[in-house]
Amino acid sequence: MTLLICRTCPRYDSRRTGDFGRALTKALARDAPGAGIAVRNVQCLGGCPEDGVVAVDGPGKARVRFVGLDEGDAGAVVEAAVAHDACPTGAPGDWEVPAGLAGRLSSVTFKRRPLPG
Repeated sequence: MTLLICRTCPRYDSRRTGDFGRALTKALARDAPGAGIAVRNVQCLGGCPEDGVVAVDGPGKARVRFVGLDEGDAGAVVEAAVAHDACPTGAPGDWEVPAGLAGRLSSVTFKRRPLPG
């Protein structure tokens, strides 16, 4: 399972750019050190102008993006990542999105399948 964290949030506040990614990554290391979550800090997840952007993703699974998060959401983010990983499709209708994140789901992107030979 992969957890993608935007490392430029909040992108449009030059004094705070990157604060979100650093704070959430630190909170995850403190609160869920053995959860088996691969964290990738990525340049942007396209949630602008709303900051605090995280996505759960996995091979062949839907990428699910959440916005408006902060380090206090670390527990819910871990819960979402574990539930997403256990789901064969990754589609939010097929796993229970934590209540604290349900209203902050901003995008679901389904992977394309290879074209037949």
